[in-house]
Amino acid sequence: MLETVPQQDLVVNIPSYLYKYRSLRTKADREHTLRIITHNEIYFAKRKEFNDPFDCNFHISCDVDFNTYKARLRKLNPNMSEEEIDKQTHKDLQPEIIRKRERKVNNDIRRVNDKVGIFSMSAKNDDILMWSHYSDHHKGICIEFKTIRGKLFGCDILNVEYDVPYPKFTVYDDANMEYVKKFVRTKFSDWSHEKEWRIFYRETGCQIFPPEEISGVILGSRISKRNKSLVLKCLSESNCRAKLYEAHECKDRFALDIIPIEQ
Repeated sequence: MLETVPQQDLVVNIPSYLYKYRSLRTKADREHTLRIITHNEIYFAKRKEFNDPFDCNFHISCDVDFNTYKARLRKLNPNMSEEEIDKQTHKDLQPEIIRKRERKVNNDIRRVNDKVGIFSMSAKNDDILMWSHYSDHHKGICIEFKTIRGKLFGCDILNVEYDVPYPKFTVYDDANMEYVKKFVRTKFSDWSHEKEWRIFYRETGCQIFPPEEISGVILGSRISKRNKSLVLKCLSESNCRAKLYEAHECKDRFALDIIPIEQ
């Protein structure tokens, strides 16, 4: 069982199935995609590997009003006189000092954040844009995973939230788990069609999962005969008992039908 970054108070309405769109375009694509089926191997990516450079971004502010900072300073330094506290507060709240502190705090947290591995999935298996972007223009596949009691691979799953401004905090907020989860699960609102869910792992790279948690494989509507045969061969030789489906382009609307295939 994978050992993920601890999570608490998760969203209750976790989908029964989650989906990973994958390409078969290049040799490397085929190898990485098919190893999910044949070796039960998934990849936890670095934030910097995402196609969206804004993903998981945040801003932690060091700005605070005079009285709040003064009260905090008094609490941390009970032996300081009021005159010393006033003098230190004026010094610490100079604009150039605040900017310098903000740069350091944000850079330090980004360095830690960049070590976390992320595995992304979608609650949708028929999204035309995702088939186009992540499955090589509908020539790839989409792998279906079944969640068990609200978990996947024994791990907690977080839904992505979509917004325009970055998640913002101050250095004076309580740095609890909700604080951390907020900035690693927020994306720009234009990505909201993806209905994304994520698993966060304590490191990046490949990890093994139980084969029975692959419940289905969907063939793209434009998959080549060669790649279709390759996927079928891998499924027949794997330990998973995944159902097979095909995505069909609807004739009367902009949509896909996901049709079961008899095996």
